[in-house]
Amino acid sequence: MMLGFGWALLDAQTGENRPHSHLAHQISLSLVDSCSINADRDLRLSPGEAVLIPATTVHRLTPSGAILRNLYVDPFFMGTRDLNKSVGLERLSTAEANALALVGSGNEARKWMEGFLNRKGSSQIDPRLRSTLQRIEPGATPSELAKAVGVSTTRMREIAVRDFGVPTTKLLQWLQVQRAIESFDQSHSVAAAAAAGGFSDQAHFTRRLVEWFGVTPSQGLAKIEITIVR
Repeated sequence: MMLGFGWALLDAQTGENRPHSHLAHQISLSLVDSCSINADRDLRLSPGEAVLIPATTVHRLTPSGAILRNLYVDPFFMGTRDLNKSVGLERLSTAEANALALVGSGNEARKWMEGFLNRKGSSQIDPRLRSTLQRIEPGATPSELAKAVGVSTTRMREIAVRDFGVPTTKLLQWLQVQRAIESFDQSHSVAAAAAAGGFSDQAHFTRRLVEWFGVTPSQGLAKIEITIVR
């Protein structure tokens, strides 16, 4: 896994995953085996085909063991939004899928994502929110975030829903999970990762990871080599 602020690239075998959704738009490329995306409608990918799964779409990847390249990108990446105007699963063009298959570095991944997002068209998220979330402590409350941004809690919720599609509480949980995953690269300890993410305990972190990614830490992180890309 290559992990940057607002994006991640994961090459791995699909594990047993439960239906889940997250704040990142997900692009899944079938590398070796055919696989299926189970969502509001099912879509089957042959090797070399890719699909966009818009943010907050409840989905599940099958079968277990399929080798996929998954790219995750949220509004923090370019400070833009509106990709979530996409409705349902969307196949990528052959050219886009082929270019994604050739990505071999963090810089190449970012360039591919920039081109894809620019094709989709987008608008800027609130710059105060983006800069504040880069420095706020994991585990912060919605009222603490609102104070740091300089708005009321009600206005903070409106901004979070507009820019990320979820209320402030969910946005902060998403940030916690990202911080915990980043910490796991250094500690290789679920308990330490949970603490770094501001979770009350290991069980709390596990519940959130299952909610966002459909897997437990032992299923989703234990065998993954994580590279942090600044």
